[in-house]
Amino acid sequence: MSLGLVRHFRVEHKPERTWLTGEQFNLWIQGYETAPIQQPGHKSNLQKWDICLCSDQVRAVHTASYFDAQEFVYTEQLREIGIAALGFGRFKLSRLRLPLACWLVLARLSWAAGHPSQPERRAAVLQRARTVVDSLVPEAEAAASEGRVLIVSHGAFMRVLDKELRRRGYKAERMGYPRNGQLYLYEKQ
Repeated sequence: MSLGLVRHFRVEHKPERTWLTGEQFNLWIQGYETAPIQQPGHKSNLQKWDICLCSDQVRAVHTASYFDAQEFVYTEQLREIGIAALGFGRFKLSRLRLPLACWLVLARLSWAAGHPSQPERRAAVLQRARTVVDSLVPEAEAAASEGRVLIVSHGAFMRVLDKELRRRGYKAERMGYPRNGQLYLYEKQ
């Protein structure tokens, strides 16, 4: 089976300010969820896919429409890992102003450390990745005539999914941090 993994196209959503409070960061995240993507110049005609498994979040759905697939399946299992501003009990960091990049790094690090301020626990995300590989990918293999499956997802979840795919015997080039719109090809060994 040939598997393609692609991150959604770049999102058009810049913060109104360069320094944000925790509350402003959380509002920015909510806006990011519904913001439009930057339209690529042309549709991707390089590859044809038997099936496209896609996150049901708006930015991934719009990205998937630029790929040539016979069938599209939208699922919440491929959603991005939820994040929020880091908080410590009553001290929510709500008055502290930080650049957006700092809030993003703090949120991802606190998620990786299992901090309770994050909406989705690490164990739940790892289980979600296992579920995708256990159920969605074999389902796609059965539906795919040539075994060509495209997965459209999100940056942080793609890192988790990459590790799970490698653990299951899929081979691909190392991705580092996934770039928007870049295709990563996996082959089952």
